[in-house]
Amino acid sequence: MAYIQGDYWAIDPITGGKFRISEFVQAPTKGNENTGDWVYKGAVDPVHPQEYVTGVEDDPSVAVAIPGVANAMGETTLQNNVVVNEQLLFFVSLTVVEGDPIGVTMNNGATFWSFADEVETLTGTPLVDSDSNLVLDGDGNVVTAADPYKGYLVTLNTPIHGSADMGNAVYLPALDNEEWQ
Repeated sequence: MAYIQGDYWAIDPITGGKFRISEFVQAPTKGNENTGDWVYKGAVDPVHPQEYVTGVEDDPSVAVAIPGVANAMGETTLQNNVVVNEQLLFFVSLTVVEGDPIGVTMNNGATFWSFADEVETLTGTPLVDSDSNLVLDGDGNVVTAADPYKGYLVTLNTPIHGSADMGNAVYLPALDNEEWQ
């Protein structure tokens, strides 16, 4: 407790202890770590480097906006049952041409997507057996009744992965001469 010129005694406001002024530091405050009250250096916790970090707002704008695909999805239903590995579909009410994408809702709820490989316009009602399967003649052609009726028999370019019952949805996204995008 000897006298040291310029290093006088001071009372720490945090601990209440008596210390030399040379052992005091300014308590850190937000924005500047050395502008607070003078306190004993042992009573001050070091400031964490991210203590006063603030967030920077993001700019949510998009640099290049590209419009979405035109909503040109048409929907109809199957007029026959389709079994695994089959490629023939029959439906009415929507026009389809070769190369159009076709989505078939299978019985498991998934939609199987393929393309129309061949499209035949039928002018008579196709006959179906008791299990709602298309009736084919000896040459593999669909047997139709001679009534005024129009529908499309589509051969897919890949066999279907699951079964689809009559009445399941069929999707045709390329309607009204729009390009599939």
